[in-house]
Amino acid sequence: MSEVLLETERLRLRRFAGTDADAARLLELDADPEVMRYIGPFARESVAAYRELIRVWLPFYENPPGGVWAVEERATGDILGWVFVRPAPFHRMASAIGWTRDTELELGYRFRRAAWGHGYATECAGPLVRAALANPAVTAVVAVALVTNRASTRVMEKVGLRYQRQVELPGYADPGAVYVLSRAEG
Repeated sequence: MSEVLLETERLRLRRFAGTDADAARLLELDADPEVMRYIGPFARESVAAYRELIRVWLPFYENPPGGVWAVEERATGDILGWVFVRPAPFHRMASAIGWTRDTELELGYRFRRAAWGHGYATECAGPLVRAALANPAVTAVVAVALVTNRASTRVMEKVGLRYQRQVELPGYADPGAVYVLSRAEG
């Protein structure tokens, strides 16, 4: 299986390796309170904990474009963040959102603050959504973000997902905005 899923003009999406270097990048990303502002206090405390998280992600790579993909800047090789496509029921609040079907894939992303506002999330999420919907077993691509996280919901809209509804998310004051793009729409 190739380590690289795809390349765009500016970006490369590759598998995370269970290395200290990749785990340290994830730790650094999640340690930024602004990056985690809309996500919550879910950061892990050590490089070892992130190596274990990468191990948990390995089964997602078995069905490309499924996986949690490191987003690298092609010119420098720097990791800007990550983007994922995974079965929607894996989301920690799937039952509250109503995501019960393995045929629905969730889209998600997280980027370093320095990468915000450059269109990177849209550039890599768009091809992942198209690739996911090209799989006949996939019925929809779904995503959720707090309604106050307009930058994230704007990416969802730019890659073709449509607002479906609001949902209460346990532990959050603001509701979540659920977006979807079904096979029929895509």
